[in-house]
Amino acid sequence: MGTLPKERLSPHTLPFTFTGVDYFGPIEVAVGRRREKRWGVLFTCLTVRAVHLELVPSLSTDSFLLALKLFTARRGVPLKLLSDNGTNFRGASRVLAQEIERISTSAVENKYPEMSFTFIPPGSPHMGGSWERMVRSTKSILTEILSNVGLREEVLRAALADVECTLNSRPLTYFPLESENSEALTPNHFLVGNSSGLRERGAMESNGLGLAKHFRIAGQLADRFWRRWIREYLPTLTRRTKWFQPNPAPISVNDVVLIVDETSKRNSWPKGIVVDVHLAKDGQVRSGVVRTPGGLVTRPAVKLAKLDIIRIGDTRRSNAEESRGGECCEANKKI
Repeated sequence: MGTLPKERLSPHTLPFTFTGVDYFGPIEVAVGRRREKRWGVLFTCLTVRAVHLELVPSLSTDSFLLALKLFTARRGVPLKLLSDNGTNFRGASRVLAQEIERISTSAVENKYPEMSFTFIPPGSPHMGGSWERMVRSTKSILTEILSNVGLREEVLRAALADVECTLNSRPLTYFPLESENSEALTPNHFLVGNSSGLRERGAMESNGLGLAKHFRIAGQLADRFWRRWIREYLPTLTRRTKWFQPNPAPISVNDVVLIVDETSKRNSWPKGIVVDVHLAKDGQVRSGVVRTPGGLVTRPAVKLAKLDIIRIGDTRRSNAEESRGGECCEANKKI
């Protein structure tokens, strides 16, 4: 089993510093007498597993840029944004890179934080499990609370806000047994200070912090949540239950492989030769670059089926060795 990326194990960073993004839907809404489709955009913090939901009218690059603008205005600009290879994500990365290059001069280059995009290899949704799991949870809740009839868009936005609050109130760890008032660590602890988001009167005084300034109180609470995150949640991420021994490399350069594609017709998987492999920090091959008749493609190692090839020269050599072995057997019989 490969090691977790550093984005999952970065304590004492602001929520959504490292963010994964994905789409879900479509969902029908009623606009007057007609029905229209809307899509949800899910942003999830890879460290504290918080969720932020937005609603967009299409899958275009412009719609995603608007959703990203709303997200950054409320949650801050992430240092790294991870996603699959959707055309809207690819287009947004190009547009943002061009805009940053256009406005970056010697006078203002330090005023615009650089947000880098990272894309998982095509055809590898398992590498985006951090946001795929949140998409599944979002769909499960929406299925329970939404009816089959078309809703108005403002009602759908309110429902998404409730889903967001519910997901951010889920426990990340076990329930502590220190006292009956103790609660498990949740993403809302890092966003609003408690699991439910409600501000209780006298909560600051009852905790016995004894500080006069509220910003110092908030800082001390944040430090306490991070200590709990390191003590309770971090050990569950580093736990390994299988694959203790390193596996041999699934593919290597010059291997002849079949590219597994579930959407292709039968007996039509493309064949190619591996020209490069991508190694993870643990030395295991995670993906490879394959030369096909249509050009170079990058696919994860689990989608590349290695073919056993026997050279013609090797076949002739093996046949000759078998014939010599047979002659030796006949000579032994005669003796």
